[in-house]
Amino acid sequence: MNNGASYLDFNDAGGQQEFSSVAEQHHEKEEIKARLQSQIELVLYHLLPAGKVRHGQFFIGDVEGNPGESMKVELTGEKAGVWYDHAAGSGGDILELWARSRGMDTRTQFRDVMDDVRDWLGESVRLPPVSMQPTQRREPPMDKLGPHTGKWDYFDTNGQLLVCVYRYDPPGRRKEFRPLDVRTGKWQSPAVTPLYNLPGIIHAAEVVLVEGEKSAQALIDAGIPATTSLGSKGQINRADWSVLQGRRVIIWPDRDKAGWEYAQLASQAVKGAGAHEVSILTPPEGKPEKWDAADAVAEGMDVRAFIHGTPRQEPQTRKRRIRLMDWTFDRYDGPPPPREWLVEGVLPLGVPGMVAAIGGAGKSMLLLDLCIKVAQIHTGNPIPTEALGGPLVPIEGTAVMLTAEDDQDEIHRRLNLLVGDLPDPRRLIVIPLPNAGGAMPLVAMGREGPVLTDAYEEMRQELLEIPDLRLVVIDPLQSFAGGDVNSDPAAGSMFFAGLGRIAAETGATTLVAHHFKKVGSKPIHSASEAREAIRGTTALVDGGRWSYALWEASQDESIKICTQLQRSYERDSVFNGAVVKSNWPVDKAVRVYVRESSTGLLQDRSVDLAMRISGNEDLSKSLVMALGKAASNGQPFTKTGGNGVFERRSELPGDLQAFSKHKIAELIDSLLRTGRLVQCVAPGSHIKKWLDVPGGEFALGVGEFQLGSGAE
Repeated sequence: MNNGASYLDFNDAGGQQEFSSVAEQHHEKEEIKARLQSQIELVLYHLLPAGKVRHGQFFIGDVEGNPGESMKVELTGEKAGVWYDHAAGSGGDILELWARSRGMDTRTQFRDVMDDVRDWLGESVRLPPVSMQPTQRREPPMDKLGPHTGKWDYFDTNGQLLVCVYRYDPPGRRKEFRPLDVRTGKWQSPAVTPLYNLPGIIHAAEVVLVEGEKSAQALIDAGIPATTSLGSKGQINRADWSVLQGRRVIIWPDRDKAGWEYAQLASQAVKGAGAHEVSILTPPEGKPEKWDAADAVAEGMDVRAFIHGTPRQEPQTRKRRIRLMDWTFDRYDGPPPPREWLVEGVLPLGVPGMVAAIGGAGKSMLLLDLCIKVAQIHTGNPIPTEALGGPLVPIEGTAVMLTAEDDQDEIHRRLNLLVGDLPDPRRLIVIPLPNAGGAMPLVAMGREGPVLTDAYEEMRQELLEIPDLRLVVIDPLQSFAGGDVNSDPAAGSMFFAGLGRIAAETGATTLVAHHFKKVGSKPIHSASEAREAIRGTTALVDGGRWSYALWEASQDESIKICTQLQRSYERDSVFNGAVVKSNWPVDKAVRVYVRESSTGLLQDRSVDLAMRISGNEDLSKSLVMALGKAASNGQPFTKTGGNGVFERRSELPGDLQAFSKHKIAELIDSLLRTGRLVQCVAPGSHIKKWLDVPGGEFALGVGEFQLGSGAE
């Protein structure tokens, strides 16, 4: 300060006889100061609403809140809240500013300043009032969670305060905890978290580990050395367990699934830290769900006798997730397993992916139709079923769809339009969440970032119980994501990691419906532009291993297509679709979808258009004859690959040799769909890929390859 002006900091506050100790006063001051610094801009606008933020600082005329810029306040770092009034030649920290702006004095009204700040923060006042001149106060806003219902302090082994944890129980909502890192003044837990009650367990030979500060404190008050880790079970590995090295640790779990999971995870962490002995108590039968150590103390139980007399269990041995020598080159010796498909050549089986389009395009209907077709597959039915530009592999299985936007009545109406009956109705499961408990977030934001929820785990367990699961559809993505998957790459990655685990464990394809960005009137002309239009970060699109996009055709293109199909033009009736991302070689041809007026379902009309454009049905007959002849000569074609029709097009009649790969693929698909061609399993093979005409030698299973056929 210039001219010898005194710089008033709250550390200079005079002693308060009403406090039990100087340490308690210091504790109070540091805790409150940290909370104010953590929301400094909100505090300043509350105290001095005429102020302005510019270049990382807050400017105001004076501590009374008059307009101007002669006084500035720091907004960042350790100096957050430090202020200096150039006109008055005075300054101080945020607590001094609070007091001065409210017409109070920190030296003589310390407790009133503290009470006033706590009132604004939404907390109950702990200190008794002091008899003095009343001070005018504005009514402070209440924190959205209301006053805290519990508070626990974490100290280091020397008794220095490290973290304060506050519990809130807002009406109609689940309990919530907020940790305050005292050293940084931020509302977060430290990177490495301390154990609770370190001064009380540092010299104990035996320690009881529980889940939650409330239970730990109940045992401590009963004279038992107890502790817990900070945060949820997902943060167990962030705790510093080293203080338990060489000690006997008894874990008292809550009486529920989550409590047992915490006990198992904590036991592994404690053993890893070098504990001498680790055991887990078995909660007594007859106690209610979630019964814990705090409940036992409240019931008057002899907890010391219970701890040493109740049966215990040894912690489960953690399995090593990876053994490097299990994955040497010889594990990959021999021919690789064939890739399995849900939709032949288009959509692999057992992968997570998405189907994206603008709102109202009809992707929900398209995905419901895909589920129906999967559930309709019957091994005795030789007619191939197509979806997303390819034939479904004819293997019976179950399809599950969870939809958050349509209720039971709407699903009923859609199913009535799309399907009459099913060979086995149990193979189609459609859950409309509006009638089944509402939203079900599979990903939520935890204290340290996105996490998979209990709802995800429950759904995963139920899906694992379906032995023939082939397809899972989630519609739409944003209704199942508690985190911001569109802007937070970590949330998007976590969401698809969850889908990927389900796909890997069940062998089913898991698809999620998603939206495009709002791109205004700018049209999409290609599959690459459609991929860029998918809402969210690049990590969201890349998080899945397969993505399909549907985009509206231009008006001119739509009119042209409707004319070729001899139907009247309707707006929003023609779309293009293609695989826009895949981790494997797949058919990425752009397909043309036209909406059926009777059902609203988008139907793939690509082959129909190709045939109408060619104007010559003889081309199909010529192709059938050529492929049938090749098979009878022991040199059959396959749809794609080394023996693919396009790859061996030089053996086709002249007119067909000029066709593009995409055009040939469409003709083959049309002929397979109508049964004029079939795909066969050759002798000694397990893959249905060789093309023949119905009744041909390979179709009957007696064909033999001749020299030059390229048979594998």
